[in-house]
Amino acid sequence: MNNPIPPTLNASYQECENLAFGHYENFPVASLLLPKETRPHVAALYAFARTADDFADEDKFEGRRILELNKWEKGFNEALKGKKAHVPLQAFAHTVKTFQIPVSLPIDLLRAFRMDVARHRYSSWNALLYYCRHSANPVGRMVLFIHGYRDGKLHRLSDFICSGLQLINFWQDTAIDLKRGRVYYPKEALKKAGVLEKELLKLKNSTETRRLVQAAVDYTENYFRRGLPLLDLVNGRLKLELRATYLGGIGILKKIRAMDYNVLEKRPSWNAFDKFGLILRSLFGSISP
Repeated sequence: MNNPIPPTLNASYQECENLAFGHYENFPVASLLLPKETRPHVAALYAFARTADDFADEDKFEGRRILELNKWEKGFNEALKGKKAHVPLQAFAHTVKTFQIPVSLPIDLLRAFRMDVARHRYSSWNALLYYCRHSANPVGRMVLFIHGYRDGKLHRLSDFICSGLQLINFWQDTAIDLKRGRVYYPKEALKKAGVLEKELLKLKNSTETRRLVQAAVDYTENYFRRGLPLLDLVNGRLKLELRATYLGGIGILKKIRAMDYNVLEKRPSWNAFDKFGLILRSLFGSISP
């Protein structure tokens, strides 16, 4: 795969890579596991999404979140037309055009961030997965496009992994989201576990809240594992990246179980030793079904 970056865009892509590595989180982002030639393009995708996510979440954008998201989308469309735009948008627009990525995918991402601003409750698992279809699935599909995979079957398997990762992130950040007034546990799940929303918002650990989290973790793991066959259908270094991503997701679920599902008082996360082990397992270990 050879997709040289024009010298005029070198600085734009470098800024995207700085942002990606500066915000390294639980799951690999433009990591060294990826092929060198695609790493800048994945970083551009990350910069596009990360910046938009900040508009929807960061306190400094309160009161003008939708305005900033609208400006970001306008800038992206201008960059696609070759007009002057924010530096990361110039790089990402080049990536979209280079790999013939459907523009609907990044637009779906921006729709999800607008949903974040307007909607903080979900009635059912289907409603929550509809959100994930916009917030997470486009990322996986774009990564596949960047690596030359356009097969619909692979994209659908990627959706299971990406939606699963989004759900895992919700349970990992339960306390953070609740403090922001966001409840990602579906109302039907709260009812089944016997948890009142007002009690959940108090961040008080209880038998009922742990039952709620356990049900969410069980549901998520079953959904997430449906995407596992994708790892055997891609090749090269992307395969290693996806292995690390998959193991990272399963690892957080295991940490939540080890905490007896008490995510209200402690956030499960990776330490440096965990991350080193994750890389080793990605390279040499096996992934149980």
